[in-house]
Parts: sequence; C-alpha cells; structure tokens
Amino acid sequence: MGSRERRAFAAALAVVLALAAAENAAPVPRPGQLRAYLPASRAVPGWAVDGEPREFEGESLYDYIDGGAEIYHEYGFRRVVVQDYASSDGLSISLEIFEMADPEAAFGMYSFKRSGSGRALDLGAGGELEAYYLNCWRGRFLVTLTGFDESRETVDGLLALGGKAASALPGGGDEPALVRALPESGLRAGSVKYLKGLLGLNSVYAFPTARGLDFGAGAGGLYEDGAALLLLDYGTAEARAAAWTKLRLFLESSDRFSRPGPGGPEGVLFRDAKGRFLAFGGSGARLAVGLADDAAEALGIVGRAR
Repeated sequence: MGSRERRAFAAALAVVLALAAAENAAPVPRPGQLRAYLPASRAVPGWAVDGEPREFEGESLYDYIDGGAEIYHEYGFRRVVVQDYASSDGLSISLEIFEMADPEAAFGMYSFKRSGSGRALDLGAGGELEAYYLNCWRGRFLVTLTGFDESRETVDGLLALGGKAASALPGGGDEPALVRALPESGLRAGSVKYLKGLLGLNSVYAFPTARGLDFGAGAGGLYEDGAALLLLDYGTAEARAAAWTKLRLFLESSDRFSRPGPGGPEGVLFRDAKGRFLAFGGSGARLAVGLADDAAEALGIVGRAR
C-alpha cells in the first residue's frame, strides 16, 4: 500500500470511528427538541396538554423566572421547556424540563431545589415529592412539576406525568464524586447539596464574603448529630492554600467572627456571631468546613472528612 492509499485509508477509518462515537453518545437536543420529552396529551389518563409549550434558552430564562434565574445560570443552564396540563376535573399541573450543561449541573440544581423533608421517589436518577411539588433528575436534565393543590388527583397526576417525562430522558444517574466523598455515617437522607458557586453555598452556610470562596465545586451535608460538613474543591492544593489564606485573613479581621481557641490537630476554629462554631481543615485540593453548635463536634466532623 502506497503513502496515498494509507492516507486515504486513515481518513476513511477516522470517519467511521467518528460516526460510531456519535451513535453511542447521548443525543444533544437542539432548541425545540426538548418538546420530544414532554408527555403527550392523554398519555396519562385524565390529563391533557393545556396550551402550547414554551421554551426559554440562555439569558431569556430571566423573562420566565423573575428574580430566580441566577441560580440556574450558576449551575450551568442551557434551556427549558414548559408545558401545562389540565385534568378532566379542571385541575392544573405545570411541567418544566431543564437542560443543564452536564449531569453534575443537573444533580446540583436538583439538590438545591429539593427540601430533603419530602417523599423520596424512584424517578429518573432520583426524585422528591413535597406537598404539590415534584423534582427529579436524570443525565443533564432536571424535571420540575407544580400542581397547585394537594388533592389525591393532583398528586397522582404529578407522579404519573413526572414518571413519563423522567423515563423519556437520556443519560444516567451517578452523583458527583465530591458528593460521594462526604462521610456516609449519620448523613441525613436528602440533605446533600452540590455547589457550583456562592448562591448554592448560601443554602448551606452564608459566608459574608466572597474572598477565598472561588472554588470549582463543593458539596455539603447535614448529619444526625446536628453538625454540617462542607467540602470545597479548588482544583489543586496550591489553589486551595491560597484561597484559605484569603478566607482566614477575612475571618480574623471580621467583627462577625472570633477565635475561641487554637482549635486542634483537626483544624482551625472560629465562632460566628450566632454562636455557631466553624472548623477548617485542608487536604489536597479540598477545604473542609465543619459547622456545629459545639466546638468539639465542628472539629470532629472536619477530622472525619480527611
């Protein structure tokens, strides 16, 4: 085989491999294609579509969610399709399918929206029903349904329509690795939050500063003893050390925090204005933050993170 034939053969092989990879990859819906995941009219007995679906992409989310779009963009929003459904008895359900940047973003937004006190559901990669709200996720998609009342018919409609939508979505359901790094013993079911910025972080603990909190990803969880643990990943040990220096200097200069003592081998200890203790410890690229009403508990949960 001559050089020209070898080049032609290599080019043809590259095309074949690219086509095979495209066939195996999860489909990336273009604008308008999210509608394909919506349950059809009367796919759930007693429920029919009510009006045309609406779609919002990128910055247009601000036109749909007044004052609440920022958190979606922090996690990595792409687009959403919204469809209303009406029952034969005049009840209403609104269904939203959000496409996020990746599965971690979808799980993160799901973890932000769930309360942790609702009914856990086996929908998609995980779901929760609370009152007349249902949230679930799968792959890079988040599904939210709102029913407007707690009647049995509405709740049954939420579960049926949510199940139809979740089963149509492509993708898997592995939680982010940082979430799995939280110690499991005593961790409250449904309390875990996956974080991508300060808005998400404020749902676990509201630091009154952004200095030193430019982490790439984070995870937080509540424990049965009342303590909470945050893991903030900065990508490298050097970046984590630099961020911790900035954060520590702020805490030491703030009148909202005090140093009750030297801490211990597990971490550096602070106390906030509400009397809650914060213990800090670093390992590799991660900064661990323990929060508790007792200093020993805060230091202890940080020690467990190592």
